[in-house]
Parts: sequence; C-alpha cells; structure tokens
Amino acid sequence: MRLDGHLARQPLSYQAMRTHGGSKSAALLLVACGVAVSGYLLHRHFVLTNASAAGKDFCSAVFGASCDETLRSEWAVQLGLPLAGWGLVYYGTLGALLLIEWSVGEESEATLGALVLGLVAAVLSVALLVVMLAGLTPFCPLCAVAHVVNLALVYPLKRLTGRSAAQLVKAVAAGVHYCLGGKAANPGLARWRLVGFFSAALVAVVLYQWVYVEYALRAFSAEAAFDPEETLELFERIRPVDIFYDSDDAQLGDAQGAIRLVVFSDFECPACTEFARTLRGLRERFGDRLHVVFKHFPLSSTCNPLVRTDLHGNACEAAWAAEAARRQNRFWVFHDTLFEARLSTSDIALETLARQAGLDLARFRADRRLQSVRDKVQSNTDQGIRLGVDGTPGVYLNGRRVYDLRPQAVEFLISHELDDHGN
Repeated sequence: MRLDGHLARQPLSYQAMRTHGGSKSAALLLVACGVAVSGYLLHRHFVLTNASAAGKDFCSAVFGASCDETLRSEWAVQLGLPLAGWGLVYYGTLGALLLIEWSVGEESEATLGALVLGLVAAVLSVALLVVMLAGLTPFCPLCAVAHVVNLALVYPLKRLTGRSAAQLVKAVAAGVHYCLGGKAANPGLARWRLVGFFSAALVAVVLYQWVYVEYALRAFSAEAAFDPEETLELFERIRPVDIFYDSDDAQLGDAQGAIRLVVFSDFECPACTEFARTLRGLRERFGDRLHVVFKHFPLSSTCNPLVRTDLHGNACEAAWAAEAARRQNRFWVFHDTLFEARLSTSDIALETLARQAGLDLARFRADRRLQSVRDKVQSNTDQGIRLGVDGTPGVYLNGRRVYDLRPQAVEFLISHELDDHGN
C-alpha cells in the first residue's frame, strides 16, 4: 500500500519498537549535546566580540587548549552569522522535526526531513574538520565535538525512518515532485505534512533571527559602548611592572619618550593580526611620541614551555624568521608582511614572504637557523612567562597590562598617559 507517493511502513514489532525507542533516545541525547556545545561557543564568541581578553574558557579548563583562536579567526563567521549560531539554528530545527515525528507518530515524514538535514550537516562537518586538521584554522576541541555529534546523528536518524536506502530515495523524490507542483495521492495528508515542515522552518527562522540580532547588537556594542572612565579605572588598578628591553629588541619611536608600548605577539595569532592593524593606526596618530617594543611570544610548544598543546605550529619558525629580518634592518617591513599573509589560514612559505619584504634570501636562510636567533626568541618568551603573559597579544602600556585592546580604548589610554606627562 502507498500513501502520498511514499512507501507505507508496516506496524513495528516489539523488538523494532525497542530499537526505535533507542534511536529516539540517542537522537535526543545528541541533539541536546549539540545545543549545549553550540550555545557555549556562541556565548564565548559574544564574549570575545566585546573584549580582547576574556579570561579562562571552558576549552582551556577541560581540554588544555583554547577555542578562542578559532572563534577569532576568519572562519568563525560565515554568511553573516557565527558558525556556532548556525549550529543552534540547525539543532533547533532538527529538534523541532523530531518533536513533530514523536507527536504525530509513524505517519509523519518529519524523520525523513531530519535525516536529509542531518546528511547536509554531516557533509559540512567533514569539510570543516578537514579545514581544522589541515591547519587552515586553529584547532578547536569543542568545535570538533560538535562535528562528531553531527556525524553520529546520521545513524539514529536513519534508524528512525524505518526505511531502506532505496525507499528513502523514492520518498525524497516524491516529496520533491510534490513541492515542484506535482500531485499527491492524498492531498489532505500531504498538506498536513507541509504544515509540519513549515512549523520546523518557522523555528529555524526564529532562531536565525535571534542569533542575527544578538550578533549585530553585540558587534555594535563593541564599537559604540566605550566607557572612558571605566577603562581608565581598570587600567590604573593594575600594578606596573618593569619590562627589560635592549637594542636587540625591535623598536619604533623615541626610546626616551614618555610613552612605551611593549607588545608580546605571535605571528600566527588572529588577534595579533588585528592588533597589528591597531598599532599602525596608533603610530599614525602619535608618531615618535609612542615608543613601541616588540617581544616574541609564540604559542607553540616547539619554543614556548608554557604551551602544552601546539596551538600555532608555525609560530616559532615565523619568530625566528622575523629575527633574521631584524638583522637586515627589515623587521617592521617583514612584521607587516607576516601579519598580512595571515599565517593561521595560509600555507605560504616564509621565504616567499621574505622575498616580498625585500630581504637578502641567502642571508635570511642562514640567519634564521642561528642559535643566537633562537636564543633571542627564547629570551623574549621566558620574559613573557615571568610577567604572566598567558595569551597573545600581551600589551603593556608604561608597564601596565592593557586588557581592552579595542582601538578606541588603547588610543584613549595613550592619550591619557601623554597628558599626564605633559606631552
């Protein structure tokens, strides 16, 4: 017997009912897990949108590796929404489809829609996992959990349909035919099924709208809601520290000036890339009145004993390369070239970048392998560890750590320090 062009399912046996119930429970558990992971990642994305230094995160506490670098990367936002937001939309829609199936019963086609949606999500998860494993974006443990959940969901969703692959293909084909204007064997039943799908679609729209509005509001807040008094109060609470530097450190501006900005940075860090842009603006605004000192702090276990998980696999090589450029008095040119290349999402060779920066390649190749170059990077890193630098960029203004790295906040603090020193 056929209903609405689809294969009707036979009544379930006791064993089949137990299997069906187990698949329901598994699907519900995985959807709940997906909602929890996506919800946390979206919350963390919102936190990072409004503050450059947001304290310890769940990933660091549980996995020993932060998810923040991934959430700050270019991959974190797609089609105008954070990927975690798309995750919430997906799991919410999937949950709505499953609730429709469980409330209507086995005559519902909602599980078929859930399976199709799950297959699409699984394909996208495989692609995003490949991106992470290939090093095109920093590895995010919780993101990987969400992708594994997506892959695992396919099995219970397939079991819930109670159909073979051939039957599923026929059912999908019949549904597409009806949506394109074809006739259904039972028009009344078909319309009721469409009501169910429209209900799930409405859930998706509502969730999308909520995430979109929240994301837009927080992005606007990050730009607009700047409180100078609060920024200054937080800054002045921090006890200043003495930071040693010498002629072997890359510097810009007047070393005898009243304002000194020391930056501990990592060339593979997306947040450092953003701060490099801020730094260029500050140099244009304040000129030589601002003395800038660059310190290396690669977030790689290769040369940083503080790092347990190799967050940025090329960061040490990039730091050694930058020191080689400094020996040719081309540090800041190479500094800008490295950040513009976005090493966290690019596999461009350092020698290619050295050529772009106008370096002598033979000398560059030799100098970046010198023990003295490696010792210099190690000395900077050790100094950062002693100061308590736990992430990058670590920025110090006249010895005080600056946690709010929004351009307007840093510019305000520098202006205040200049005023205090009569400049």
